[in-house]
Amino acid sequence: MSLEDNISINKHSNLILNTSLGNHHNNIASDFGLASLQIFYPNLKAEKNRFLKSFASTYHNHKNLIHWNFHLGYGERAPSVSEGYGFYLFNSFDGFDYIGNPNLKNEKSFETGIGLETIKDKWKAKFSSNYFYIKNYIIGQPLENVAPMTIGANGVKSYSAFDYATIFTNEFTFSYKIQANWQIENKLKYSLGKDNNKNELPFMSPFSYKSYLQFAKNKLKTSISINGNAAQTEYNSFYGEDKTPDYVIFNWAGSYKFSISNQTLLLNLGVENIFDHYYSTFSDWNNIPRMGRNFYLNIVFRN
Repeated sequence: MSLEDNISINKHSNLILNTSLGNHHNNIASDFGLASLQIFYPNLKAEKNRFLKSFASTYHNHKNLIHWNFHLGYGERAPSVSEGYGFYLFNSFDGFDYIGNPNLKNEKSFETGIGLETIKDKWKAKFSSNYFYIKNYIIGQPLENVAPMTIGANGVKSYSAFDYATIFTNEFTFSYKIQANWQIENKLKYSLGKDNNKNELPFMSPFSYKSYLQFAKNKLKTSISINGNAAQTEYNSFYGEDKTPDYVIFNWAGSYKFSISNQTLLLNLGVENIFDHYYSTFSDWNNIPRMGRNFYLNIVFRN
């Protein structure tokens, strides 16, 4: 169930309020599965209900060329099926078997953030910053004196929760229309996550950037783009992470629209990773490399 209200304060500002209430129901349908988990949780019942609440408010102000907003929010997340009921699930990223914990509390996230956007003639700039304080942050922690089931595994982890974790994200986008047919856009992004012991959270993206130059005239569009990441230095080897080198990738794309009777044929073609650069990102499992140089062509018919 959800409710939303948009309150107009004056001609330049408004306040949006929304709230929701949901029910999260789990049922272990297998008697064998229930008995397996009861080895670790003897009092575990087959069914469990959780009520999840959320609330958010956003203030918008738009005057002249500037639009800014400020928001506050609160939300809850129930443990996933793996986090709550997994049984010796092998994670090749850190080399541990994982056991769920049905007694985990809901994660509770408190969020605040600001956004700023301005548009003038040929250019547009947008900035956003968000801060999350998450109570009962769910994460896997090693279990002592418990043998793994997977041959060669580093051990066994069970899902537990930090007292809290914090995540800070920032994004900046700038676009400029050089001429009638030419446009350039740049995007920068940075995230940082820490647990309550000031250690890095896993899967936090390092500084990333993307830039493209586009030409569009009549039915023709073509663009060249550059995207990359800085080296990942804020990593945590406890979760199987390691330092990921920086990389820069160049791509080219083009499209042309043909009109045939009452139908439209759209031809798309391009080259990804033009210079066939060998790289992997911070989130790639076991540093498995991304795709090398790739050519693509597709045709789309539309009525």
